[in-house]
Amino acid sequence: MKNIFIYFVLLYSFTFFGQTKIDENISITFPNKPEIFEINQQNAKVKACYVNSKEDSFIAMKVSIIPNDTLSEEKPKNLNELKRSYEVKIADQVKNMAKKGLFLKDSSQIKINTFLAYKLNFKGKDSDEEIGESQILFLNGITYVFIYSKVDTYSKLKKELFFKSIKINSPENLTQISESFNYYTATLSILGSIIFLYFINKFRKNEKKRNLIR
Repeated sequence: MKNIFIYFVLLYSFTFFGQTKIDENISITFPNKPEIFEINQQNAKVKACYVNSKEDSFIAMKVSIIPNDTLSEEKPKNLNELKRSYEVKIADQVKNMAKKGLFLKDSSQIKINTFLAYKLNFKGKDSDEEIGESQILFLNGITYVFIYSKVDTYSKLKKELFFKSIKINSPENLTQISESFNYYTATLSILGSIIFLYFINKFRKNEKKRNLIR
């Protein structure tokens, strides 16, 4: 009975604030009103929405790599190239998360709506206990990263509600694969990773300051 009550309390908190629109393609629901952080560079744009508490943290991030002043990365021309593009993005994220004390536990292919995505589970340095999960989606030439991670506690229920709330708007108008692909755009994801690491550092420093205030 207690678990059912907790479930409905959490469900209410996730639905009360409604969905946050990351852009015209993606929306997601946070347990509280998210803060928004944006960086614009010459060849990359990052938008992050996040909710941070003393218990846990939620992040939804959009990374747009913009080679040659185009609006987005070129899309892979087939499934194999799409998977290789994901490999680059996954390797960069694993490296960056390790610098923050989150180490890859396992990974798997998933579907978000009907689109290929990847789920990464993270553990601590000296334990196999799961302390974080991220889902990576490459859609319409844009990379979306969703992260739930432990600060003091780790709730599988809150994690599940967060990831299940991901909504793809007008999926019939979106694609992952096109007729041509330039690996130059895949290597530019490293730039996105640098910006991602900058954001995580900023995020952790803000959390330490807030905990000291508390």
